[in-house]
Amino acid sequence: MLNTFIVGGGRAGLGLHWPVLRKLRALPDGSGPWSPDPPVVWDVQDIREQALTEGLVPADSLAHAAELADPATTVVHLCTPPADRFATLQQLADLGYTRIVVEKPMADDIAGLEAIDMLARVRGLRLRVVSPWLASSLTRELAELTRYGGLGELRSMSFTQFKPRWTRTLRSNNHTTAFDVELPHSLGVALRLAGDARITDAALTDMRIGDRVIPGMGGARLTLQHDNGATTEIASDLTSPIRERRVGLRFDTGHVVGHYPISDVDHHASLTVHDDAGGGAATPRILFDDALTSYIDHAYREYQAVDAGGGSGSGRSASDGGGPGGVEDMDDYAIARRVVQLLQEARLLAAAQSAREDSSTPARPPLTGVSPALQGGVDHEG
Repeated sequence: MLNTFIVGGGRAGLGLHWPVLRKLRALPDGSGPWSPDPPVVWDVQDIREQALTEGLVPADSLAHAAELADPATTVVHLCTPPADRFATLQQLADLGYTRIVVEKPMADDIAGLEAIDMLARVRGLRLRVVSPWLASSLTRELAELTRYGGLGELRSMSFTQFKPRWTRTLRSNNHTTAFDVELPHSLGVALRLAGDARITDAALTDMRIGDRVIPGMGGARLTLQHDNGATTEIASDLTSPIRERRVGLRFDTGHVVGHYPISDVDHHASLTVHDDAGGGAATPRILFDDALTSYIDHAYREYQAVDAGGGSGSGRSASDGGGPGGVEDMDDYAIARRVVQLLQEARLLAAAQSAREDSSTPARPPLTGVSPALQGGVDHEG
């Protein structure tokens, strides 16, 4: 039986992971791997009152948590910002914790990724990186369509990830660019469906509210060329007034449109298949898609299976990598590693393109606060 230790009492830890864990632990069948011992939580801030309200045992420190939740029988949920990740992982390893579920993105950059890889190999850490879209019912349906070729070969994919993120961006600097917010989800799915890829284009936009500018946090755009010839376009807008998580796949003889759940409020996805060979007939379906619950349940059961000497051990350590078939056969850890690598390349490419654009753009007159339309200007867009 496995207990839980949540490191980080913010949105990810107490807002996402704990509600899922509480739901799984309350299932009546009793077949899960859940220990009857109360889960433990620790945060750098004082969250004692909130923890007790949630039915959690608050720890005063990581060392105190190890006294409350035995490292030999506990899964850690590391829900702190990626900038602090290596130091926290090192402390957890020193305390004897090895089963660790890490929030995405795994690291800020390749240097951080390599440091975590080395630590995992040396200390025998069994890391998993939270990848709910890889456990999504919609992703599984898309994988089946891609694998069995009922519509021919996959030619292109597109992802649209829109949501308003004004308040959280203004309140926190946990993410340095819009590449780190939504794109780890879609990029992981693109790698799972079409295999490894290289980046051919990337761009960032700033978030602007009043006189304040948050560089690189307004939106992100990414174009991939997969080794199998398919292409992927990903667009994320964190200033959008609407929420949308849309995926489109185009095949030789048809196309598919899917919508992932937009939040944890409703766990349903939609999938519509257009078969050109059948006259373009559309077949809409609604899928139950509680992806994070499926992901966490599977992670615990796999930890338990490996402890018992069975199971595949997916995500068991950094040295295991992926299967022989490439990215599509990799576990979540291997895909998360590749996502970090590609997103660092995207940041560098976007920065280089932005610098070129800045150097080639003529200086603009200062803003006066008066609309060009009211001044009779010709720049106004209706």
